[in-house]
Amino acid sequence: MTGELYAFSLHFEARALVLRAHFIALVEVFMCLMSRFLWKNLTNLKPATVPSGNHDTETTGWTLWKTVLLSYLVVSQMSYMTNIFFIGKNPHWFAMLAYSSLGSYIQLSVAIALLKLVNYAGHCLKWKWNGNGSRKIVFSKRSTAVLAVLYATCAAFYGLTSAAQMPKVKRVTIPVKGLSRRWHNTHIVQVSDIHLGPTVGFSKLDAIVDIINSLNPDVVVITGDLVDGSVKALSEAVPPLARVRATYGKFFITGNHEYYTGDVDSWFLKLNTLGFTVLHNSNVKLTPLGGSIEDVICLAGGDDLDANRMFYTGHGFNVDHALQTCDPGQPVILLAHQPRAAKLALESPYRVDLVLSGHTHGGQIFPLMLVAYLVNPFYRGLYRYGESSHVYVSEGTQYWGIPMRLGTSMEVTDITIHTTTSP
Repeated sequence: MTGELYAFSLHFEARALVLRAHFIALVEVFMCLMSRFLWKNLTNLKPATVPSGNHDTETTGWTLWKTVLLSYLVVSQMSYMTNIFFIGKNPHWFAMLAYSSLGSYIQLSVAIALLKLVNYAGHCLKWKWNGNGSRKIVFSKRSTAVLAVLYATCAAFYGLTSAAQMPKVKRVTIPVKGLSRRWHNTHIVQVSDIHLGPTVGFSKLDAIVDIINSLNPDVVVITGDLVDGSVKALSEAVPPLARVRATYGKFFITGNHEYYTGDVDSWFLKLNTLGFTVLHNSNVKLTPLGGSIEDVICLAGGDDLDANRMFYTGHGFNVDHALQTCDPGQPVILLAHQPRAAKLALESPYRVDLVLSGHTHGGQIFPLMLVAYLVNPFYRGLYRYGESSHVYVSEGTQYWGIPMRLGTSMEVTDITIHTTTSP
């Protein structure tokens, strides 16, 4: 029934709101369980003994700790709701607070779980015994709580500091078989997963555009997840994109988050006004200055796979539409947001020399990189596929929601393609 409601009964924007409401409900249920876990492990402790006469001080301190913890858990649980209520030109302070809390919340949960796992391992392996033969735990409840809070605090500080920096320029050189000499050492600048929304706005995008232009790109591509809101909500955040300069053009494909907004077609129109060519299961033929038809590169782009899952009419990853008009005798570069889409294209009968993807963020923060590694056929960085094809997966130019980077990095990718006559 829910599937029919999404697919047949609602307008795209209304469908996206319902989908987001369902997702929020799912997240809130899970976080309620996790909050109960945290509350139990951080409050079910006997307060440290204090000299007699200081009982009131002890009780007041313990009550204060519970109040702070409860406020922290509530703010963390409100993080995803800010995607609806706190999106504008620049990040809202409450959205930053809520998503920062969520980042430390994840680290705190993982730390307690790992320490409990150590205790369980110690219990099973009989690491320690006391005099009457019963097993002795490795970490007490109090030491578990203290260590977890210390770790989460340090990890959150490091993650926030890392994400507050501007993305680094990552330079990658990729050979393309059969590439015309006129395209030798051409620079393609890729940005991906900027996620304009509750925690990323105009100021950061403006600085990213400065980085892009400083590289003097021949081609600029945005490989999806540019926005986390509607055109109406983010219209004042995107003007810096009009300043992007590229010799042969600037191009955009959708990511899954564009479809979550329910406003994809409006974004297509908006990006056109900002000078971007939207590759909507389509391609363009790029000819170098002074070149001829023999020197053409086919630059193609596909819609995100989640459009298929959401039954988004007129959208969906379609490798046939994207590639069937490319000349198989000429190099083909494909933009595909998700690495799973990249694999589908590479397994198709069409020629694909290079796929540029994003989506994974490299996992963004520990331990999510483990999940990102397991569920994606290509995780991050450069991969060779078959005899001469390549896939490059960006770790993302910013971050989704949580303004942290822990164990991963942000990048503006300066890709140099060069000629090669052998696989």
